[in-house]
Amino acid sequence: MKRSMTLSLSEDIDDFLNAYACERGITKAEAIKGAFALLKIADDQKRKGDGSSLGLIRRMPDDSLEVVGLVTGA
Repeated sequence: MKRSMTLSLSEDIDDFLNAYACERGITKAEAIKGAFALLKIADDQKRKGDGSSLGLIRRMPDDSLEVVGLVTGA
């Protein structure tokens, strides 16, 4: 069963969300769902309590991976 909610966003966040969705050909709702999915993954990893976290990586020319950021759950 789907649930709905109403969000009040700052003008800056709404402008970003509009641009993000437009550039990718998706709706703002789809963009927000993606953001919430990432938040859930980050929180699930944090709850493991084993030091796991969601990371942003860059593949280097030699196929090694470089960590460029970490996302942590709330």
